[in-house]
Amino acid sequence: MEMNQFLSRHTEEAAMIQFLNQYNKHNETEKRSIYIHGPPGCGKTTFATSILKKLGYDIITYMASDSRNKNIVDSINVSNMSDTNIMSFFYKKKTKLVILMDEIECMNNGDKGGINSLIKLIRPKKTKKQKLEQMTHVPIICIGNTTYDKKMKELMKCCYVIELAFPTPVQIQQLIRVVAPTYAHLSADIKDLKKIYQLVKAEKMHFQGDIQNMLYSPVHEDSRQIAKRLLNTPVAFQDHVYINDTERTIISLLWHENSIDLIQKMKKKIPLYYTLLQEICFADYLDRIMFQKQLWGFNEMSFLLKTFYMNYLFHQEGPTTKVSEIRFTKVLTKYSNEYNNNGFIQKMCTELCMDKKDLFHYMQSLKPAHTDVQIAQLLENTEITLLDVQRIYRYMNKCLD
Repeated sequence: MEMNQFLSRHTEEAAMIQFLNQYNKHNETEKRSIYIHGPPGCGKTTFATSILKKLGYDIITYMASDSRNKNIVDSINVSNMSDTNIMSFFYKKKTKLVILMDEIECMNNGDKGGINSLIKLIRPKKTKKQKLEQMTHVPIICIGNTTYDKKMKELMKCCYVIELAFPTPVQIQQLIRVVAPTYAHLSADIKDLKKIYQLVKAEKMHFQGDIQNMLYSPVHEDSRQIAKRLLNTPVAFQDHVYINDTERTIISLLWHENSIDLIQKMKKKIPLYYTLLQEICFADYLDRIMFQKQLWGFNEMSFLLKTFYMNYLFHQEGPTTKVSEIRFTKVLTKYSNEYNNNGFIQKMCTELCMDKKDLFHYMQSLKPAHTDVQIAQLLENTEITLLDVQRIYRYMNKCLD
């Protein structure tokens, strides 16, 4: 069944096909990317992939869980990447490549280097300075939820924008009757395509449980919500399989950060906290061995000790209060800032061909005789901007303090 035709997305599909058919990799002044946005669950990824497969493209996908930092984005420029799949030549045919960036708004969290590099890579080259920037011959499809973030708006200006809306109630009803007729009576309660996909899986598996509970229990909880649920209610050990692998580290940090608020109100707070700290130390020891010896089998054991076993010990003492709001861990914020600053210093050193010590001496020598604007003008032949100049001086002043 052709989903785009069924949902009456003829105009959007025709616009995307026209863009890809008329894509000219040698024209620097044209837009080189499509930005598909809409509410979660409206079928953005399925919409894009179905069209790309129909046109015979090979898709290189970058998901939210993949690394999409500045170095990765820079590697997809014309110097490093062809627009044709070389393996297709073995079959005597030419297959074009396309890059699919799913959940693009996640690139704007934390280090902004990746999203800035992507904007420079795909924007039309109109000025002399822009024509010196790297470009790509491969069309890039960006998919994200509807957002009004400043960086996302800047990215959208460089792209051909396609907006998708939720299917109408009539379309939902007709779709369920076709793909999951057993659950046609639930059509009035369903708003997005993800729940229809759950119904299709339930019908294939001959699901016998409470279908309403399955539909409206959260498929993916936020890490803060999971930490809050662990602290407020005892959770069965076997439930650890429902927690995403990418969130396990942050959940254990959030649990430790917020558990102290409840422990200090308990009678046996010192003995309990001492026991929990012993478990944390042992789990950290396992982490050290795991990274040193590359024994990744310890990863699961470390998570179970830091989260589920500690949560079991915590609830054995019977906490009298519940946490209402989860405080974000200060440990992660600290190391995240250090990582971003380290990457920034490395970028400055690379641009000026200096080591860290020479960079600080050079910037310090410029400061007495020049303003920040004048220093940025001196460095205009590099990728260093006025904001970078101001940031390096703030960093240096902080180090001196």
